[in-house]
Amino acid sequence: IGNECLLSLYRRAHGHGPSTTQWMPIIMMSLPDTDAKHADQSGQTLVEFALVIPMLMVLLMAVLEMGLALNASLAVNRASQEGAHIAATAGNIAGTDCLILDAVERDMGVPNKTANISEVIIDNAPLVGNVPGGMQQHWRRAGSSDCTHPDGTVAAVPYTLVSAGYPEDQRCTVLGGCPSLTPPRSTVDNIGVTVRYRHDWVTPLNGSLDLLVPGGTGGGGGNSGGWDFEQRNVFRIEPTL
Repeated sequence: IGNECLLSLYRRAHGHGPSTTQWMPIIMMSLPDTDAKHADQSGQTLVEFALVIPMLMVLLMAVLEMGLALNASLAVNRASQEGAHIAATAGNIAGTDCLILDAVERDMGVPNKTANISEVIIDNAPLVGNVPGGMQQHWRRAGSSDCTHPDGTVAAVPYTLVSAGYPEDQRCTVLGGCPSLTPPRSTVDNIGVTVRYRHDWVTPLNGSLDLLVPGGTGGGGGNSGGWDFEQRNVFRIEPTL
């Protein structure tokens, strides 16, 4: 409303012209339509929320998946480390493999699934970095085998021995070497334990990624919906004189 209109209203209110009520229609026509403005803002907010919330959900699922995957990777490394430590301590005692498998199963821990362990490999490790040895005791987590522990107890383990290339009686524990073994050793063995594990996604992240990138990284786009982890630890067998 202009200054002249306000001055006219003042004069009419003090008896110098028509009453103020006659100017009310003009005043109401001059006021902004606040209801329509608020309705437009509410609609815009709803559209923005609908666009942002799917991305926030994908981000939340990605953070959760990465956290669980990191936990699985650490658990696999811990299981491999404990298995290698037991292998180095027990040496060539009959039933050592049973103790190693028990340790691997025990140390995976919740929320990881022991059923997702695919293989446990025990090898005569060379001193040239993270290179598996040619002599390997290869256990696959499938079927069932009767395992005789060092104390004589027999228990079934959910593993099958698929390659007996490094049996317990072929592990050198003598500091001066084991010339009677094949191949002969000049000192104690370095023994390694490898654990392979399949981590499956626990959220619908793979399907969400398919929606965002069709044919890309999601489960329906060619990815199998998870990751494969492999960890290997090596220890020197505790020597005997």
